[in-house]
Amino acid sequence: MLTWIELNAENLRHNFQQFAKLMGHDKLAPVLKSNAYGHGIKEIYHALSPEDPIWISVNYVEEGAALRGFGYKGRILVVGPFIPDEIKKAHHHRLEMFLGHEEGLTSWIQSREKPEIHIEFDTGMSRQGFRPSDADKIAERLLPQKNLVKGVCMHFANVEDVTEHDYAKLQLKKFEDSKAAFTKRGYNSISHSASSASVLILDESRFDLARFGIALYGFWPSQATRLSYKQLYGDLIDLKPVLSWRTKITSINHVAQGQYVGYGCTFKARHDMVIAVLPVGYYEGYPRMASGSQAYVLIHGERCPIVGRICMNMMMVDVSDIAKKIAVGDVVTLIGKDVSEIIGASDVATWSQTIHYELVTRLNPAIERRLV
Repeated sequence: MLTWIELNAENLRHNFQQFAKLMGHDKLAPVLKSNAYGHGIKEIYHALSPEDPIWISVNYVEEGAALRGFGYKGRILVVGPFIPDEIKKAHHHRLEMFLGHEEGLTSWIQSREKPEIHIEFDTGMSRQGFRPSDADKIAERLLPQKNLVKGVCMHFANVEDVTEHDYAKLQLKKFEDSKAAFTKRGYNSISHSASSASVLILDESRFDLARFGIALYGFWPSQATRLSYKQLYGDLIDLKPVLSWRTKITSINHVAQGQYVGYGCTFKARHDMVIAVLPVGYYEGYPRMASGSQAYVLIHGERCPIVGRICMNMMMVDVSDIAKKIAVGDVVTLIGKDVSEIIGASDVATWSQTIHYELVTRLNPAIERRLV
């Protein structure tokens, strides 16, 4: 492909180390789900390996199996949904699974080959998890297999989007009540609830393990999280972006005043222009919603606005101001640094009316990922 993604391994390990300072190395479960947030699960795993993480979190059983194929020997936590047919596979690959619904619990109890489990409680997300009011009943029911219950956990619904965290604290109260049902029956289980945002701004959420994802890749979970952290501590934790996205100019066209550019004739040249065509569109993961916004790319450290609609595999950019110093084959930065200019994934997400989580996880897995 004429586009590629660069992954800064040193920055990735730096971000891991920042959280190790907050939690301790043995309490980190970096999240490599969704193709490592679009960065590339295989490449990110190999880049992270020198840190020798004790835990890695994924969403699906298949992702855990892939990590075993890459050679990972540590503990893998599957935090997402599963169906009964996957229980045996999880056991085979030594995966530990979130368990938070009756169908899964029944299937697990009936299975001859049982993977280790972490019991999830729904304290306010209404997505996965048992009701806290059922904690006593579940703890009693699992007593014959208590050695396989390795954790009790929950997930926050509203930490990133706000600077007041009353709802998160209400969730924690419900979680404490749920945990108590297991503690009083002698379960030797860890407790965990924290994601990137809650590790940063809710000390009481840290418990025994942190399932941190977005911050591993150098992103603040949200502006609200960033603001909350600054209010709490004055300075910001140093997070470094891991991903850069680049392509090359494939053609350069002269467009006369009054000529239209792109589908739908949404852009009309107000003067004679020079347009460069880039071989990237929404198939590759550049959002079509960025069409007609303030979006731009970087060429030789200069901002070049996107003009017309972003196509399936191409986009057009205005290079009129730098036409004399560019040529077909020149490198273009879609996300990342070029000379002194930087385009962040959050910038592209803003132009596209979405969030950086969605932007990076939608980057086409077929694009080459290069560790740099």
